[in-house]
Amino acid sequence: MNQIVIAPQWYGAYKKGPEVGALRLAELFEMGGLSEQTLISVPNVGSGEDHCMPFFDAIDKVNSNICDAVFSALSSGNKVITIGGDHAISWGSISGVLKHNPEVGVIYLDAHGDCNISERSASHHIHGMHMAYLMGFGEDKYVGRYTKNLLPVENILYVGARSLDPYEVELIKEQGISRITCDVINSDMIQVLDTISDFMSRFKQIHVSLDIDVLDPSIAPGTGVPEVGGITEEALHEVLDFILTKSDQVKSLDLVEYNPLLDIEERTDRVVQKLVKTISSL
Repeated sequence: MNQIVIAPQWYGAYKKGPEVGALRLAELFEMGGLSEQTLISVPNVGSGEDHCMPFFDAIDKVNSNICDAVFSALSSGNKVITIGGDHAISWGSISGVLKHNPEVGVIYLDAHGDCNISERSASHHIHGMHMAYLMGFGEDKYVGRYTKNLLPVENILYVGARSLDPYEVELIKEQGISRITCDVINSDMIQVLDTISDFMSRFKQIHVSLDIDVLDPSIAPGTGVPEVGGITEEALHEVLDFILTKSDQVKSLDLVEYNPLLDIEERTDRVVQKLVKTISSL
């Protein structure tokens, strides 16, 4: 049975809209028959005094509850889909997965690396930091925040990342983190699927984290940080279909960063409707 965890959080980039997207996605999943849903409460608070980590207290509470919900679902033998909200919710969802199984592989489909740290980030948007803390980099108070189990760098495959901050470029290069670029995805799908297959073959359990902005903004403009040069909708579905056919491995998935307030002519809404149908087969 699939369980849905809904986290209508927008504090990760303190930009309104992702919370609306989360509720819209929840509605679409319910219409598709996935009615076992848990709504995570998002507190209404100020930004706090730490200008490097604004809204951390709210994000911390949300992610602690997400971690518990994901861990509980997996421990009960269920699969779990976590709906954002912004991508900072994956700090909690991936922590919950790691708490359940520290040897999980993570396929991260996103235009960004989300592996910055507070002292190096120019934007100080927490939705661009969680992967670093999950891996064990950055300040001790953020590392191992929800589980002592860290995400090894060799257990990550970035798909579609094309806009990386200086610290992220350094980290990915120095740590040898695997990455499939958009150019390869849009031109050589055989190579892409071979790389994904090789990665997945190393793990008994896979977590997929999907950010809408992996798509080119001409296809899905309704997202908070669009980046040109993204992948096509056809390529995304081909990748997802391939990953999800190995349903014995894929136990959890995130779907994040849909912002209906930024959509144009409901283009992104049509995209997410198709994605929900695909993901519901998990």
